[in-house]
Amino acid sequence: MRISANNIDKNNLPMYESSLFISDINDALMLQLKAGNAKNIARYFATNVTLSILSEDGQYSKFQAEMLLESFFSKNKPGAVKLIQKITNKTNYSYYVYQLTSNKNLFRVL
Repeated sequence: MRISANNIDKNNLPMYESSLFISDINDALMLQLKAGNAKNIARYFATNVTLSILSEDGQYSKFQAEMLLESFFSKNKPGAVKLIQKITNKTNYSYYVYQLTSNKNLFRVL
């Protein structure tokens, strides 16, 4: 599963999350990935999202991306999530790579 980093909308975050965005986005995403909560993951998306999930690859609206995630989670129940790579820099750019273990497979989330 790949979600383009430039599609995260910091303006859509609640006040406490936007002020602590860099340190807290990792924890929030890990919790929501483990819960398989597409709705809460999608709240971090901008209006349009570049998304690749299995054979689905393209530009989607926030709602379409949420539905694709929901479909993915319904077929692949999350079990565990592990942060395997984290890159941050001075310009508030963060890049995370997770390993998602589901009831069927291992997935890499970028």
